Amino acid sequence: MINLNNINFTKKKEKNKHLTKEMYKKIESEYNHWIAAKKVNSKKTEFMRQLASSIGTTLSNLYEIIKVGMITVLDYELNERIEFNANTAWNKRTEKSVESNSSKRESSKPFIDLVVKEYRSKYNINSIDEIINDLKLNRSDEIEGMTTICTATFYNYVDDDKIEGFDKHELPMKCNRKSKSEKKEGKTGPKGTSIEERPFDKDDRTEFGHWEGDTIVGSRTTPNSGAVFTLVERKTRFQITIKCKDRKALTIYKAVKKIKKKYPELKDYKLSDIFKSITFDNGVEFSKWEDIEKYLKTKCYFAHPYSSYERGSNENGNKLLRIFLPKGCNINDYTDKYVMEANELINTKIRKILNYKSSLDLFNLELAKLTQI
Repeated sequence: MINLNNINFTKKKEKNKHLTKEMYKKIESEYNHWIAAKKVNSKKTEFMRQLASSIGTTLSNLYEIIKVGMITVLDYELNERIEFNANTAWNKRTEKSVESNSSKRESSKPFIDLVVKEYRSKYNINSIDEIINDLKLNRSDEIEGMTTICTATFYNYVDDDKIEGFDKHELPMKCNRKSKSEKKEGKTGPKGTSIEERPFDKDDRTEFGHWEGDTIVGSRTTPNSGAVFTLVERKTRFQITIKCKDRKALTIYKAVKKIKKKYPELKDYKLSDIFKSITFDNGVEFSKWEDIEKYLKTKCYFAHPYSSYERGSNENGNKLLRIFLPKGCNINDYTDKYVMEANELINTKIRKILNYKSSLDLFNLELAKLTQI
């Protein structure tokens, strides 16, 4: 058993950023006094260690501060002596910081402009972080010779209004986060086999072939506004979408039977190898779950009512699809080709959670591991 009393919870000392000008003045007073006293019996390392501890910095950093702040002065008898000057050290620190930040921002402008251009492109659904890391990891030839920055630096520039023409309100996840609402309790149990009987935890994504299913609908006030049936594979986040005229149970069952037709790359594999389980919400459109089980030779589970977090990958996929099929629209006004192309953009999207790979790439790797029919 771990003994908490033996663990050192002391906060790690900062190197320099937390030091104030008053602390520099203290270094000046203590260090110059020590030099003037010429304490033969006081070892320099011991003195420096005590001084570093008193101002809350490291010994090596204190040596560095003193090194850059040493100046030559004349005493009353015009004799030269070397001492530490707080103003000199402070000015060098602040000037270096301003020059470094300014020059970094200027030199990285071509890279920043490229990131902003891709982010604003018509069909982009990648975040700033995904664009930056995709360029660095997967498309390094496109940024050869450019000075790059990390995601945190980009956001810092945005917060400080230092990216010309780019406003933080262009980052919806930064400005439009919603607070979590109170969890609702369902009055009835799941329609079929409960998710509680699923043989793996909701956070377990080690095995390929486990899916989450849902539908998104068009306008709830307009009759016959269509629907889209969606399935998301939990490990790779690969998404299948099939446009439907409505979301009746029979329509959704027929959509399941169209999977191989819509996705011909699956035709050479057993559906039971690809669909090991599906977890649905409790919508009435999945009432024919037993027929779905028989057709796919799979097992269907149902999440708890009002527990969308139990199908988090599916919910995220639907959110991306809503970029192309906004709430309140008439889905029947969109062609099947349009819906499939939108889904392709989602599957080829670079994802941070997949180590900046796309769902399609990882899904194809998993297919390659399966035995063909």
